[in-house]
Amino acid sequence: MYNPNVDIKKWFYTNLTSATGLGVYDGIAPDTAGNEYLILTGRTSSQTQGKNGYTNTLVFTIDIVTKNANFGFKRSEQISNLILAAINSDTHITLPTGWTASSLSVAGIRNLQALNPLDNVFRTLLTYNLTITQTQ
Repeated sequence: MYNPNVDIKKWFYTNLTSATGLGVYDGIAPDTAGNEYLILTGRTSSQTQGKNGYTNTLVFTIDIVTKNANFGFKRSEQISNLILAAINSDTHITLPTGWTASSLSVAGIRNLQALNPLDNVFRTLLTYNLTITQTQ
């Protein structure tokens, strides 16, 4: 048995960087991150054991953060479109030997605004559902 979150995080990092050209951070961004960046958040998984291996159901959330005074959600939604074009149900996930990803789907798209509107922070959350199988 192995934690699939580690390898899927690496896969998302590589593909998000390629699709958007933005900084990608794990859990929290530094103060120097700039005005546009991505945060990998909300990784949860459950695992069941079968005769030939383990099946993992994962939920993975990408937080798109934009800070600007002129565009509101427009820019965060443009970035989400770049991500959705690159990572969707037709995308093949490459994992280490012994692992296969049998499904990938978008579970939700949600816009969030900072608690203080004067901060001009606009966020879009993309949530993915994945099914990954590990053979023994």
